[in-house]
Amino acid sequence: MSKRTFLIDTDVNQDKSLKITNGGRNEIIHICIDGGIIKHGLEDYVGDGVPRGRCDCMIFDNNKLLLVEFKMDVEPLTKDKTLWKNFSHAMKQIKDFFLYLKASLKQEGKDLSTFYSNDNIIPIICMKYGPNIHPKRNVQRNNEKEKFREETQLKIQSICEYEFL
Repeated sequence: MSKRTFLIDTDVNQDKSLKITNGGRNEIIHICIDGGIIKHGLEDYVGDGVPRGRCDCMIFDNNKLLLVEFKMDVEPLTKDKTLWKNFSHAMKQIKDFFLYLKASLKQEGKDLSTFYSNDNIIPIICMKYGPNIHPKRNVQRNNEKEKFREETQLKIQSICEYEFL
């Protein structure tokens, strides 16, 4: 018989983690994707010759699915352009894995929307130092975030704390 742990609040290293709070005290599952179910560094994990990114992990309960990419190794004085490049790369990693997950389920005759609506799938980029995103001033960045939304129907979030209710 397996033992299950019900996470209430993570012990967090604020410089290197995503803080998860479990206000509803529900079962929360964490699956390591990069270096876990997909071998670290393997870009063609489908076997079709196409390199794909993948997020670091999935964290989920019965209601919410988080697709999480960590970009915590950037220094505070890094130029905003480099921070945005990391953010952009993280969006691609999450998008590639999300589309792969949907396609894999479809091949098995299942639909991800059976389990989670798009509003309950939350792509998260966890950055210690996020890029300065000025919504009204940077058309290219906004276009990139909008393209992500169009391709996935998901709204990307840059946060380092999440509460399951």
